[in-house]
Amino acid sequence: MKRMIKNVAFFGVGLVGGIVFMIYRCGYILENCHKRTDKFISYFNLLERWMICREQNYSFTQFFDENHIKSVAVYGMGKIGKHLKYELEKAGIAISYVIDEGENVVYGKEEHYNLRDRLPTVDIVVVTPVYEYEEIKKKILNNNNRLKVVSVESLIGK
Repeated sequence: MKRMIKNVAFFGVGLVGGIVFMIYRCGYILENCHKRTDKFISYFNLLERWMICREQNYSFTQFFDENHIKSVAVYGMGKIGKHLKYELEKAGIAISYVIDEGENVVYGKEEHYNLRDRLPTVDIVVVTPVYEYEEIKKKILNNNNRLKVVSVESLIGK
């Protein structure tokens, strides 16, 4: 009899523990899904504004001319970074170097750095991962506090 009560108690504790674990795990999964959703919404909104600018014949050269920017570095060579690089090159704006954590990837003629490196001075560093902009900006400025760091969003307006 004692053994049966003991087994039922262990089963109950295991069941409750399993339920608590599953609730925790589901919450973690939902939180990650929510973060990914927010990230993709921010990229969608960025690309929407970018397309509106293109439709209205706004050029990145206007931003660079108005702010007297001659040298540019681009952080993040994902999809947004590659589109930005193309737009800048098309407008005749040279990219001094790129900053990306993918160390084994060759991007073209630009020099490649990562966040651990001491970065050469440029007029502006454009960060393309808009969802992580504030975090990336802090990391860049930790080692290179004289650089001006902006989000790609500031190039196309809000």
